[in-house]
Amino acid sequence: MPSEMHRSIVVSLTLAVFLAGYGILFLTGVTTIRHLLDNVISAYLLGWALYGMFARTPLPETGTRFLLTTGSLVFCWVLAEGAVLIDLVDYRALFGSYESGTALSVAGRRFDKELLWRHDPHYQYEAPYQGNIGAALCIPPDPARTVAVRYDRNGFRNARDLESAEIVVIGDSYMEGYFTPDENLITTRLSELQGKSVANLGHSGYGPQQELAVLRRFGLPLAPKTVIWAFFEGNDFSDAEKYEEKALRSGTGWWQDFWFRSLSRNVSALLFRPDQQCTPDDSLKELRAEFLDATHRTTTVFFASAEVERISDLTLRKAVVPIIEAAKLCRDRNIRFLVAFVPEKFRVYHDLGNVTLATEAIRRWQVTDLPGHMQRLLADLDSRIEHVDLTPALKAASRAGIPTYLTDDTHWTDEGNRVAAEAIHRALQRSQRPGLLPNI
Repeated sequence: MPSEMHRSIVVSLTLAVFLAGYGILFLTGVTTIRHLLDNVISAYLLGWALYGMFARTPLPETGTRFLLTTGSLVFCWVLAEGAVLIDLVDYRALFGSYESGTALSVAGRRFDKELLWRHDPHYQYEAPYQGNIGAALCIPPDPARTVAVRYDRNGFRNARDLESAEIVVIGDSYMEGYFTPDENLITTRLSELQGKSVANLGHSGYGPQQELAVLRRFGLPLAPKTVIWAFFEGNDFSDAEKYEEKALRSGTGWWQDFWFRSLSRNVSALLFRPDQQCTPDDSLKELRAEFLDATHRTTTVFFASAEVERISDLTLRKAVVPIIEAAKLCRDRNIRFLVAFVPEKFRVYHDLGNVTLATEAIRRWQVTDLPGHMQRLLADLDSRIEHVDLTPALKAASRAGIPTYLTDDTHWTDEGNRVAAEAIHRALQRSQRPGLLPNI
């Protein structure tokens, strides 16, 4: 009886120590993973120390139990994390802990030394629509607009693995298709219009240097007859400037990739998840307009927080260097090369008769002649590059009451994808010749 009482006391004391320890963690907060691990390991060792002091078990036996228990825990942890290293499991999917502020923290992505990140082979997901501006405004996802997305073996948005393609499209999220069903992707539309096979090599977050690497590694091996390079004015300039800095840090990328997929990181993210309550960005509420569509229905549309920027000649030249190199690669292989300028939402909507800028904050914005400036620069650097500005086509459709951009997002609607595909199709229908293509 005394031994049972003694055992109960030991168990109670140990439990009290753990509860007190985690109570302290709760009160003080865990600021880093190192902080968490230090406290967990300390509590574990303290628990065993108390057991060794108060239990009526011989000390050698207590030591053996400690080694066996600790060894078993370490072995299980190694097995669990080893499964991550050999790509058997991604614990982000299990614990739902995707967002941590880096490209690799997003589900279904892996480290790539040159591209910095890319989608997992044959990755698939299904998610309800939520605009990127809508998320900042705390507009909840719309379950009625759920989109299924799938990628090919190389991590690009193609319904099947491609061995060849007559047309290759290079670009960022506009080409990948942000919350766009497969049948409405710009590449699907273009394939139907051209009557040719089209490979979608767009990837969200990519800039010119990454897109050049995509062309070399995945585009040219498809032996295309035509390459279309989509240049988005909204972030391709900043992506070009930031690439070198990101690439310099890429030596730790494999570890970062493993860490975001790991059991350790995702368990800790689950236990100490920050407050999930959304705080709306009130400044975005001022950046809105009223869009009158063809059915005479008025819809509020929102714009991103940054004005259409004035780009310096130096920044512009840095961004187009990969384009010039891509054009040469294609020309050496007798591949037609076309640059498509993708405008920001505000550039298309700002001066339409059926769009009313709702606040003074948005009415103060101005647009530049960036499409023309870029077109002239490309002509100066390489007069044989074909160029088409998608702005006129998108403006014409929007003026006719067709919403070409999502209301609470910076990307195209299904109709916007269709209009852009038709504009590129018309450009390709023109006879190939040196010099500039007229805007259409």
